[in-house]
Amino acid sequence: MKIIDGHVHIGKATWCHIDADADLLIREADRNGIEKLFVTDFMALTYDMAEGNEFLRAQIQKYPDRLYGYYTVSAGRFGPWIAGQLDRYVSEHGFRGLKIYSVPPLQVIDDPYMIPVIAKAAELRIPILAHSTGPECESLARQVPDAVIINAHMGCCPQAQGDWHRSIAAAKRYPNIYLDTASSSFDNNMIETAVAEAGAEKIIYGSDLPLLDPALQIAKIMESDITSAQKEMILSGNILRLLSLRDN
Repeated sequence: MKIIDGHVHIGKATWCHIDADADLLIREADRNGIEKLFVTDFMALTYDMAEGNEFLRAQIQKYPDRLYGYYTVSAGRFGPWIAGQLDRYVSEHGFRGLKIYSVPPLQVIDDPYMIPVIAKAAELRIPILAHSTGPECESLARQVPDAVIINAHMGCCPQAQGDWHRSIAAAKRYPNIYLDTASSSFDNNMIETAVAEAGAEKIIYGSDLPLLDPALQIAKIMESDITSAQKEMILSGNILRLLSLRDN
């Protein structure tokens, strides 16, 4: 079964003792049968957007057929510069998505300053991986209806207080909200509930590599009580469909 990982990190994260480059990611992908990975840089996520995104650009050039870049934004308050950089990295460097990160109260993804960046992503027809809460994703979905928003961790993260039920409800309510499966929590019936409520076509596999082990994240999908066709959609079909929005 084809596997495409929609939630991967690269670079240094000193707070969790990680230093990952493209070679490490590809080794782990090969070990777990993963064909392609969507990658976010740690530095761009938490410290320096310019340096982090540039490091990611250089790294994905080593494996252009297997690594896809998320242009990563740690704050929306840099003005039009961010939207311009996103446009450049997508149009000139082949990045295929936008990653945004919520750290309340310092940064929320539906900050008014972030909306022009979300609108630019919608214009470029690229998905947005939002590490955030279900309600914040709903806010973006209302303000930028053309945006494709993937709620990272299905809300099963500290920012959302682990409330994956609320994120599932958001995806059920809004056609432009999707759910990402990467999570350190393996709550009972999490995948089955998401499929039953929001639909398998709204769920995208992610591992959070190298923070989490892809083998466990894949098992969470493969061992869930859903059909083989639904597993295929989650593991690769849905993210490929979102990729095709820009290609068409």
